Amino acid sequence: MEIVFLRHGESTGNASGLIQGRGSSPLSERGMAQAEVVARRLTRGRPFDLIVSSDMERAVQTVGALGLPFERDAAWREMDLGAWDGVPITEVAKRFPEELAALRRGDPVPIGGTGETFPEFTARVRGAIERLVEKMEGNGRVLVSAHGGVIERVMAIVIGRPRAVAFAGRVANTSLTTVSVRPSGMRVDHYNDTTHLGPVSGWAAERLAAGDTVVALVRHGQTAANDSGIWQGHSDGGIDEEGRRQATRLAGWHGTFETLYSSPLGRALETAALLRADGVPVVVPGLMELGMGKWEGHTVEEIKAGWPGAWRAIYDEGEDIPRGGDGETWSGMVARVSEAIGDIARAHQGRLIGVVSHGAAIRGFCSSLIGLDHERRQSLIAPGNTSVSHIVFGADGPVLADYNVGPLQVT
Repeated sequence: MEIVFLRHGESTGNASGLIQGRGSSPLSERGMAQAEVVARRLTRGRPFDLIVSSDMERAVQTVGALGLPFERDAAWREMDLGAWDGVPITEVAKRFPEELAALRRGDPVPIGGTGETFPEFTARVRGAIERLVEKMEGNGRVLVSAHGGVIERVMAIVIGRPRAVAFAGRVANTSLTTVSVRPSGMRVDHYNDTTHLGPVSGWAAERLAAGDTVVALVRHGQTAANDSGIWQGHSDGGIDEEGRRQATRLAGWHGTFETLYSSPLGRALETAALLRADGVPVVVPGLMELGMGKWEGHTVEEIKAGWPGAWRAIYDEGEDIPRGGDGETWSGMVARVSEAIGDIARAHQGRLIGVVSHGAAIRGFCSSLIGLDHERRQSLIAPGNTSVSHIVFGADGPVLADYNVGPLQVT
């Protein structure tokens, strides 16, 4: 089962810089335009078996732009913020300092005196998810038009951090966050995707304009090994014809990068050459893929058959041991990639920087930013070939702005 969560377009309250909980405000002119754009994207994609919306005006207006039948469900309403509702965002810290601190800690304190507690809000969203899955019997494709706080709670629940408050970038207006529901649990497939509004959009664009550094992490184009289900690791080789088409399409959509770094492996270098104006990326060894040791060159079925004990230890029991006996551990790879990306970001303050790397390397770094360890890493899907994940480097360090988005990551 797949659930696509859509945040409403910009409301008049958003445009005025006001806190919005249960208070009603319609879409602004900009919000209506955003809703039309995301509606075109969604109606051109795969059809939905069910469309559900919060019963609040801004969510209903947004989903209404699709021109398709939908149900209303009050369970998807924004958090009840009590006396905070309608207060300028800049005034909250001054007027409600103790409640704000409690919210950030996830303490069970009614927000605004009469609103929901954070645990109550999380439980409400969890219940809404469970009822939706039960209604669909775990199958089909559903669109839910909701709110930023609701989608943040969905993300926290799916990644197994229900008490976490601020762990990723702000959910942007008309962003799409996709969750897959499987027998083994839920997984985030795409987060905060606003690529229908432009390649660098939403919260990442706001922070770049404010002077923060934004790193665009790009996974290389498809290889013959990817197409055959063979694990590559540190094994070298270029991209195939489809991979070159993917990289060319990405360059046409995102534009070429003035500053671009790449893993030294051929599949990343060949992709990077198509994404940089002069075709010459800067090579950084720390951006290499997870070393798979003796597993390299084998398919999943071959690895399961040849190394059943190691496979079971890693994928069933959650142990972080060297892949293929003499490869890398997950935590070792994450530390290596994190250091490399951090060094790159610090060298280019206030700029947009491109970095071409690999599936496990990107997933490992991004999962670490949202507090996922080795055991919980599979709550985040591996990024698709030539997908982009934006990271904002600001005063508080690196923050995940979006994940696994781009022209080929069609919703």
